[in-house]
Amino acid sequence: MRQEGSITAYLCLMLTLMLSLIFGSLESVRNAHARVLTSCAMDQGLYSLFAKYDPVLLEQYEVFFVSGGSDDGSWQPERLCREIRETALKVLSPAPADGILSGSPANGKITEDYVTGFCLATDQEGWAFSRQVCEAMKESLGTYGIQQLSQKLMKEEAVVEIQEQQKQKYEDGEVIEEYEEVKEPTGEAADSTGEDFVNPIEVIRQIMQMGILSLVLPSGKGIPDGTAEVSQLASRRELQSGFGIPIPQEQESIVDKLLFVEYLMWKFPCYTKQMGHPGLDCQVEYALIGRDSDKENLTGVVTQLLVLREAANLVHLVSDQTKRTQMESMSAVIAASLGIPAATGVIMAALAVCWAFAESVLDLRELLDGGRVALIKDASSWQLALEHLPELLEKGDEYRKDISGGVDYQGYLRILLLKKSMNELNFGAMDLVEYNMRTIYGKEKFRLDCCVDELAAGMQVEFGRRNYQITRSYGYRMETE
Repeated sequence: MRQEGSITAYLCLMLTLMLSLIFGSLESVRNAHARVLTSCAMDQGLYSLFAKYDPVLLEQYEVFFVSGGSDDGSWQPERLCREIRETALKVLSPAPADGILSGSPANGKITEDYVTGFCLATDQEGWAFSRQVCEAMKESLGTYGIQQLSQKLMKEEAVVEIQEQQKQKYEDGEVIEEYEEVKEPTGEAADSTGEDFVNPIEVIRQIMQMGILSLVLPSGKGIPDGTAEVSQLASRRELQSGFGIPIPQEQESIVDKLLFVEYLMWKFPCYTKQMGHPGLDCQVEYALIGRDSDKENLTGVVTQLLVLREAANLVHLVSDQTKRTQMESMSAVIAASLGIPAATGVIMAALAVCWAFAESVLDLRELLDGGRVALIKDASSWQLALEHLPELLEKGDEYRKDISGGVDYQGYLRILLLKKSMNELNFGAMDLVEYNMRTIYGKEKFRLDCCVDELAAGMQVEFGRRNYQITRSYGYRMETE
């Protein structure tokens, strides 16, 4: 009898242990199930949020961003939490389960949700925007395309820099002032050169006083009149800032700069590639100059181009023996006409500056007319003969040349853009994206500082008497090994 009681007690103990083990396993399964559901709910909420990127930004500008702003342009991070929450609840509240999992962690409740950090398109001088642009350009061009682009642009930039250095010997203003000083005692008194002689320096000096656009725009080309309220663009206003997401401190790469220059030329119009929409048409010029009208931006660009072309043309004039001989002869004639034969050297320097200026005017007219000019001038690509200097305004277009293999207007814009810092290029592009999104694509309150590149969020979920907490981050950053 005692033995039977011992057996019964043993069996009861074993049964108790087995039931404890079974219920413990079930509880462990329930906990694991809860954790998996919580993790899946958080991931699904973030995936759903970032799947709602702005399709216009992607289609038109190759960048992924999800908007965290409202229709009136205000920053509303609660919208992001609401999107994550709504999607997560669909995962946490599946159809009721049958069998041993009935009553297990289904119908979980979100008791708290919050954002722990986010990175906006404009944070740290537009780091996220710049990164996405460079990734898109690398994908578009490929390694070979990047190499070809780099070689071409770097070669052209080097040539221009050398020309500018060599031109420093001829400070235009100082050369003309020195000419004025030596001429002043005698004025314009003619000598034995004859009544029909025209001093080309005096003609070109008068032309130099004209408005630059009226001088360089080719016949039939109007002055653009687009305007924009630039004070409300990204580079001019106070921007919303993200927090809690570490942003790498990276050195500016020359390759990234080249890619960004090409992006600007690809995505935005310029004077010779207008899009015909209301508002700014000289948008690449805006990235260079940053003024609120096409006229001001184009004026700023052609002024810079005039300096570049004067340098190139002066380099040719001082190295070409034939033209040097012509200038020496003409300078002697001008000196005789002014009665100051000892000033031939000063007059020759002024004549070189005037000739280079006149040739540069024709260069710019050709560029703005869609043609090409030689980066390095030679006798065959030179346009304006010395004796035709006084005819620059009347007959100058007759001497213009479109040089096969030369550099066009867009090519020169690339050279000017390379002189800007990466920060300036980035903000120029962000301004233009905002402007076009508002004026062309109907998003009147669009702001890049309401566009999210990466988000870190968390939530607390309740299953029965247990709470589970989780944080996750997600974004458009492309990880490279």
